[in-house]
Amino acid sequence: MSIADSGILGLMSSKMTYLGQKQAVLAENVANADTPGYDAKELTPFTFETAMSEAASGMMVTDSKHILPASMTGVNARTKRVKSAETLPSGNSVDLEQQMMEVSKTTMDYQASASIYQKFVSLFKEALGSK
Repeated sequence: MSIADSGILGLMSSKMTYLGQKQAVLAENVANADTPGYDAKELTPFTFETAMSEAASGMMVTDSKHILPASMTGVNARTKRVKSAETLPSGNSVDLEQQMMEVSKTTMDYQASASIYQKFVSLFKEALGSK
């Protein structure tokens, strides 16, 4: 196990993976804003409890032929349909303005997480004397 996989760095890495997946889902929603019958999707929320339980599970893949459990293929990789207040006559439920606000919020969250991650790495480097 490397330093990056343990403690706060592992948690921040999981959060950044989740935020990257969330951006992909939001991009799909925006791309399908004019698709008839398309239902907007979102990821199940990232929670501290879920991240800690996955980190504490202790599961390892010892052979490349093993089937990965869902908890190891990506943080909260499941999407769910969004309950929309309004649906267009074409059956599309994407609220473009709301999706773009989510994209902005997710970008800011990712930048904050990356900054925290970078700070902890620099603290580790300084503690080890290899700055």
